[in-house]
Amino acid sequence: MPQKPTAQERLTTHDREIAAIRKLVLTGMKMLANLTAYQRETDKQLRLLTASQRKTDEQLQDFIRSLQRGTNGHAKRKLNLQ
Repeated sequence: MPQKPTAQERLTTHDREIAAIRKLVLTGMKMLANLTAYQRETDKQLRLLTASQRKTDEQLQDFIRSLQRGTNGHAKRKLNLQ
């Protein structure tokens, strides 16, 4: 019949388990903090990209409108070849 662990051995095992759980929780908290910082940076980059895209869209619309006008300000003169 196997011997039962002594009270001291049980306490030592229990303390190691608590230390391991504590280490897991602390590691998880660090990972969460890093993820939050990464998310903030990603949000900032997305806002910059959105603003840049909006500016590009406005410039494209201006360019399309300028092409629709068809001239650069100089009137075409009809030539009389008779």
